[in-house]
Amino acid sequence: MPSRVGGRCRDSTAFSRIMEFAVRIWNRVGTVWGMAPTLFSDALTKFRELAGFTQLQLANRSGTAPSSVNRWEKGGSLPKRDNAERLDAALDANGELLAAWRRSATGSGLPEWARDLDAIERGARQLSIAAPSLVPGYLQCEAYARAVFRAGHPLASTEELDRLVELRCGRLVELEDLQVTAVFPVSAVSGVPQSVRRRQIDHLLEWAATERVAVHLVPDGTALMVPTSPLMVFKLRSGELAVVSGHADGNVVHEADTHDRITSWFTSALAASLPVTLSLEVLGNLS
Repeated sequence: MPSRVGGRCRDSTAFSRIMEFAVRIWNRVGTVWGMAPTLFSDALTKFRELAGFTQLQLANRSGTAPSSVNRWEKGGSLPKRDNAERLDAALDANGELLAAWRRSATGSGLPEWARDLDAIERGARQLSIAAPSLVPGYLQCEAYARAVFRAGHPLASTEELDRLVELRCGRLVELEDLQVTAVFPVSAVSGVPQSVRRRQIDHLLEWAATERVAVHLVPDGTALMVPTSPLMVFKLRSGELAVVSGHADGNVVHEADTHDRITSWFTSALAASLPVTLSLEVLGNLS
């Protein structure tokens, strides 16, 4: 016999049946009201089904109400941020469900703080970068950076160039927890004057020795099939991605619906490059 306290049945099986019946009723109500699916509701349904949970099981795991889970999946409303975080954790979504919630709530898949490059860099733990023609700015030595800035800012004073070089060359040192995987062509090093080349090679080898930086060179004669601007894919500590492309007039932070396409470009660039060991050998031979 089920135990009773204050006249109420405490039988867990009966309670589960009652809740499942309530969810079915809510499903019908949602259909009548014509709730429209959202990016978040679609993502929530996808991750729940992948995890093999019922709505009731997910509610129990996340500390939310079954009726709320049902309403969120139907697109009737968005949960508060703390509930979105609980759902993300319960489903092991690694930040993807939270990103879908942000995009539904604000139109952007990134938190507000992560919509400029400085904040993204500080919130990231890993950077994958493909540069089609030059050594990536994070890895440029002072002589290389100065040559790049002098070409791009021919009217800049010596003091202005000094400031730009200092900012660029000190950035990776400042971001002491950031791991970098960089893909760029051999010609980015071999094509510069010998005095600059030697310093740049030494600089790259020093960074490689720290094991924070993995250098992948694209050999001569191999096309680097990426857009003409550098692509930067940041893995944030939250598990989310931030994708940035660098342009002459500034950086562009790309929305989540472009990430698959843009990250595939980096994957293609990496596939066209040499392994780290061979890349370092090539650098040594260039010096």
